Amino acid sequence: PRSTFPLSLRHSAIAPAPRVLAIGNAAQTLHPVAGQGLNLGLRDAWELAQMLLDVAKEEIGAPWFLARYARSRSLDRYGGIGFTDFLVRIFSNSLAPLALARGAGLAALDALPPARRFLAHRMIFGARALP
Repeated sequence: PRSTFPLSLRHSAIAPAPRVLAIGNAAQTLHPVAGQGLNLGLRDAWELAQMLLDVAKEEIGAPWFLARYARSRSLDRYGGIGFTDFLVRIFSNSLAPLALARGAGLAALDALPPARRFLAHRMIFGARALP
């Protein structure tokens, strides 16, 4: 039997309750575009793991810790959510000007390998990634 799943975009507070931290798909649900939900979730987990290395056990879950994590993920999280939503809107729209812009953009990426590598690097490693 064939199943369908609606395309959805949702995000919640990273720290929805005291001593609770939401990461990955618990914090955001993205359109299934180019694996960006998975990439974002992996970066969430990586950032949390790095922070856990530098904090005393009894401080894990403290309000300042949750706020610091939320701040550290903000740029990448909202950048990834926004970029993914932008891709869905551009590629699911049949308006002629957008179709021309899509084609031109894809042709430019094809003709400019450094731009293609830069975009791929950002999609894999996030908004704060160094080139």
